[in-house]
Amino acid sequence: MTGRTRPLATGGMARFTPLVLLALLSLPGRAEAQAGNQNRTVTVNYVYASQIGIGGYDLSGLSVQVFTLPLAHTFDLGSEGGWRLKLKLPVELGVYEFHANDTDGTRISIRQQALAIVPGLELQIPLGPQWTLKPFADFGVGKLLQAPGTPAYIFSTGIKSAYTVRRGVYAFTIGNGLLFAGDASFGRADLEDYWAIENGIEIRRPLGLEFRGVEPDLGVYAIYYYYPKPLVFTRFLEDPLKISNQGEIGFSLGSASRLDLPVVGNPRIGVGYVFGGGLSVLRVSFGFPF
Repeated sequence: MTGRTRPLATGGMARFTPLVLLALLSLPGRAEAQAGNQNRTVTVNYVYASQIGIGGYDLSGLSVQVFTLPLAHTFDLGSEGGWRLKLKLPVELGVYEFHANDTDGTRISIRQQALAIVPGLELQIPLGPQWTLKPFADFGVGKLLQAPGTPAYIFSTGIKSAYTVRRGVYAFTIGNGLLFAGDASFGRADLEDYWAIENGIEIRRPLGLEFRGVEPDLGVYAIYYYYPKPLVFTRFLEDPLKISNQGEIGFSLGSASRLDLPVVGNPRIGVGYVFGGGLSVLRVSFGFPF
């Protein structure tokens, strides 16, 4: 759930200079302190936003909303062994708004959108009847819709682990993950990246219902996120917000038995609340991420 930053808006003391960069344009996204040691650059932490799924957050006048179409399909590899390959093709639309008053009272108001497509592969390796290891890699391209700026490439790679124990109708899953991700503009040395260590637990139970052969289940989960290098969120005329730890609690709905639908794979939808470090995110996710 983390990432790099890109400038959203910059301004002078007496008047506001129109939008320079947002999310996926070509210059490096770093907060700039100007007159009076007041930060006058607002940036979007794009990779963090892209991990939200559907949802967003508000921080010091910046509103971030993300909408993701989670296209995916999973294939069996061979007739035995249980190895599987998940092909992902998410399409992400980001809507960013910034509203604030400058030091001279000038009203600043900006609205922009960015579009990204980030294909990925996830190899599902069974290490036993209860434990699955999932190395993955994603690489794609995104671009601001309102300007002709240089597109950026977006990447993430890492490994996830899911260990499930069943007790009666209940399934208990312990999840762990290590993620390395970042983005940069094509042809420019402005790479920014980050690491995230994630640990979570989920409890699922069938609802005792059946609809056209599908038995839905309900899961509740909690996840802890640790960022070895703190996330940085710039704030207009304020010090940057730095976050090293976050938590998430939520619930999800899916099928008690595995489904492999042609476009969305094994669909599971969840609602989560991410908190900690001064930032809160309400999001619709696509199930327990491990």
